[in-house]
Amino acid sequence: MSGTFQYLKFWFKATNQHGIHSPFIYRFVTKGLYIKHKYCRSKSLNIFFKCINYFKPKSLGFEEGNELLRNKVKDEFPSLSFKDPFDIKYYWTLVTESQILAMENYAKQQPKGIIYISDIRKNKTSKELWDKLLLADFVTVSVDMYFGGILFFHKTQAREHFKIRI
Repeated sequence: MSGTFQYLKFWFKATNQHGIHSPFIYRFVTKGLYIKHKYCRSKSLNIFFKCINYFKPKSLGFEEGNELLRNKVKDEFPSLSFKDPFDIKYYWTLVTESQILAMENYAKQQPKGIIYISDIRKNKTSKELWDKLLLADFVTVSVDMYFGGILFFHKTQAREHFKIRI
């Protein structure tokens, strides 16, 4: 199926802030994702930067090979650290099952941590791995924004999956 058709299909299934019944996600969407500030042209990176701005992490983690992005983040948020333990972990895209295992280990080490995954629909494998993550026991809340996805592991949260229009 074409990318345009996939996007339209997502758009009709997704909601905006009016369809969200979780106070945690509602605040994140209205005070984080829907702010007018635009950091860059890439929709996925713009979402990621808005996440950083909203959650105000002290430390970010990246997969190896993301030095350019790391430098962009450092320019925009100079006080951030890139030392473990990470409050937010960034994945460029999903390509292997081993990434899911790494995310599960991260969730055990950082139960209040956040994972941001860019390009969750980059290809068939990425989408299949995203769908597998939504079923994983360690994920309590997920937010699918078409261009990227966020995973939360807070055991106090009810298990929910959101599709949000950006």
